[in-house]
Amino acid sequence: MGRGRLVGFFITLIGLAIFFIWLIPVTNVEEVINTSFAVGPGTKYGPNDAGTSYHTRILGKSALKGEVIVEGEGIYLTVNFYNTEHLKNIYVKGRYSFVVDPADDLYVFIFDNTEGSSENLVRFRLEEIWTRPMAIGSPPLFIAGLVGFLLFLAGSVTLAINRITRYLSR
Repeated sequence: MGRGRLVGFFITLIGLAIFFIWLIPVTNVEEVINTSFAVGPGTKYGPNDAGTSYHTRILGKSALKGEVIVEGEGIYLTVNFYNTEHLKNIYVKGRYSFVVDPADDLYVFIFDNTEGSSENLVRFRLEEIWTRPMAIGSPPLFIAGLVGFLLFLAGSVTLAINRITRYLSR
């Protein structure tokens, strides 16, 4: 194996290794809503009230994990938009947990006490669990991934040029 082919081969391998490290998936859990409020009898809280909407992250796969704790006689919970068919008019008394997987785009949460006769205290927590390539959250790793990809391309071109040169010199 000639020196040029060996250099091209190693550049290609190093670039490919860096690029694959760049693509390693990382999972983050972030609390995005943590609020408490009172829902009076005959009223609704949401969709335009504080802590009742959330837009998921981009550049990754995510899921939403929510928890509602109701003190009082109970309320109806409705979650609207993508993949929430199972979360329509759920009666919550005490603690209720739910998951939206996969989650994508905007979500609105409505706490309905229109049929209730007393005020309910509600605590609402929402976490987003999202997976993305390692380099998306780190500028130095993002640059390293781009350099790895460019090294892979440069090594591949070097190998191709060496092969063509050997073929033409026969």
